[in-house]
Amino acid sequence: MKNKSAFFDRYINKTINKALDRHICIGITGLSRSGKTTLITSLINQLCQYDTAKLAGFPPIQADRLLGVKLHPLDNLPMFPYAAGYQKITAAQPEWPDSTSEISGCLIELRLKKSHKSLVGKDNYSLFIELRDYPGEWLLDLPLRGMSFVRWCGLCSAQYLHSPRLELLGSLLDEFKQLDPFAPVDKEKLQALNEQYKQFLSRCKNDEKSLSLIQPGRFLIPGKLPDADIVNFIPLLACIGREESELEQASEHSYYKVCKRRYQRYIKELVEPFYSDFFSGIDRQLVLVDVISALHSGPAYLDDMRQALTNITQSFSYGNQSRLRQLFSPKVDRLIFAATKIDLVLSKEHEAVRQLLSAVVRSAYKHARSDGISPICEAVAAVRASNESSRIDNALEILTPEGKRLGYVPPVMPSKLPDEKDWQALQGWVLPELSPPRGLSNNSNTALPHIRLDTLLNELIGDKCP
Repeated sequence: MKNKSAFFDRYINKTINKALDRHICIGITGLSRSGKTTLITSLINQLCQYDTAKLAGFPPIQADRLLGVKLHPLDNLPMFPYAAGYQKITAAQPEWPDSTSEISGCLIELRLKKSHKSLVGKDNYSLFIELRDYPGEWLLDLPLRGMSFVRWCGLCSAQYLHSPRLELLGSLLDEFKQLDPFAPVDKEKLQALNEQYKQFLSRCKNDEKSLSLIQPGRFLIPGKLPDADIVNFIPLLACIGREESELEQASEHSYYKVCKRRYQRYIKELVEPFYSDFFSGIDRQLVLVDVISALHSGPAYLDDMRQALTNITQSFSYGNQSRLRQLFSPKVDRLIFAATKIDLVLSKEHEAVRQLLSAVVRSAYKHARSDGISPICEAVAAVRASNESSRIDNALEILTPEGKRLGYVPPVMPSKLPDEKDWQALQGWVLPELSPPRGLSNNSNTALPHIRLDTLLNELIGDKCP
């Protein structure tokens, strides 16, 4: 009874703070390997260590109006592992935080001084910032909502006929093509094909070059499942060219009916609850994009990223509305795309990366713009892991994961979608893997080094800090 009462009190306080425009829910999403966990860790760190953080672009710091910061848990969610991530980054042998494999969250309370003396009420107030973290792979399942099993099979078939998926799928493609959807299901064979399919999806993600549009996402990072069958289905490529009415005549124990039922369960029991729990209450959306790695991988990978971003942003509900309507039926009133890991290029190229990101996500803009939202593009490094060389022109000094210091000369970044000439200029580009900088102490109160997180903070919450 006591727990219920405490939960009710927190709900009432949250509702009051939202009505006063002092509680904001920020959705931080990103495709796999975009650095989402590192960015959330660094954002929390910059705010908690605001006395030493370099946040010149965040007005409450410049005006000396931030009085204190506290972290609180979110109801019914494990606490975001900030301490574990910070310790990894600042260890003697530093590492990046573990990628997200489960849902977590936190509530950041900023204690602020009003910019003007108030005639009524107190001069100090709290702004609550709600952050939730989840595997990026789960995000890619959102477009499956409302998509039939047959249509999904058709999309898979179209993808698998082109490089690099054609090569990554290998002989499994012929097995999928030859599998008769009307045949009685062989449970052992389906299980074996499902395992091979998961291995293919893993190659799509973990190959030397990583694709973005990988579905179903929970085949790679399942999280908590009601049972194993919910992720035990495959695309039936032999369905292509057949009428759905014909396929519906198949036996209830056929490959078609069994895979269709499991696909529908997957959406109903995993995708829909994830969407309603995490996206129905979001006020602002930050989408992280590792556009530099996609550019390095080549045209097919950059196009794959463009398609993935277009698909997922169409799943959000956008619009500017009154505070009362936002309280009961929230919509995303600000959409920000951020290119991550810009410490991989020279500072004079940062603007080109931002412009390239704008071109990459242009088709993803359309849905938001039609609802009156003008998306914003930024370029950031959550933890700066390079410095410009004082010895070599146009070079960066970096630290590899093995602890070796290298001089690295990055190419000139295109500020638009690359044409044939741009792609030729990028040939032979070797993109290094960075390690967090050494010498950061987790016993100090020093904030992590970053690039433009202050500007990002201002875009996210600056207008909520009057």
